[in-house]
Amino acid sequence: MHPHSRKVLLTAAVIAVLGLSTRALLSRGPDYELTFERQVRSSLAIEELRQELATSRNWPEWHFNAVQVEPVQTGEDTATGPTLRLLMEPPKKEWKRFELDLQVHQKSPDHLEAKVVRESKGRLEKLLSEIRWSIELLPAPDGQGTLIRGEAHARTIGPKARMIGRVVPRVVMNQVFYPDLEALAHPEKRRGKTGEKRDGRLLPF
Repeated sequence: MHPHSRKVLLTAAVIAVLGLSTRALLSRGPDYELTFERQVRSSLAIEELRQELATSRNWPEWHFNAVQVEPVQTGEDTATGPTLRLLMEPPKKEWKRFELDLQVHQKSPDHLEAKVVRESKGRLEKLLSEIRWSIELLPAPDGQGTLIRGEAHARTIGPKARMIGRVVPRVVMNQVFYPDLEALAHPEKRRGKTGEKRDGRLLPF
């Protein structure tokens, strides 16, 4: 074998071993919690944004890939709140359509929490559990407008999730945080038509 070819094969073998070792190292240990936080400022008053949180029929206007929302359970039990089903469809990719069931709890007019209880494709539950997020409305520091704070939490499931979570944790959590805070903060960025009549249904149903 030519010396150059031997060096190439040896280098490839070393890289492969290092890659497998790194993967094993990153995926070892117990599952752990991933977190994500983002803040967006809005010129809207808190009172206006409260209505946005409570008017569930209009959530598709500020949720990524959501095209429709419908009630699954009305949530007479105020400890758990209603369950909503978001019909998700990435733009121009109808074959990737799926459903996302959320158990919603409005802790206060300015604080909304949602927990994923079902994803129709079953992809999320292979990697993550206890997926939940929250949106909180806070007065802007200078007293002008509102600061919207979004948080997401999830727990890894298995070696693959542990490895990906350690390498790109923010990317992973950004993929499961469906609220579009920019669209919530800035109505002009929404997909809804300008001047469209808004549904007045509020939580709980």
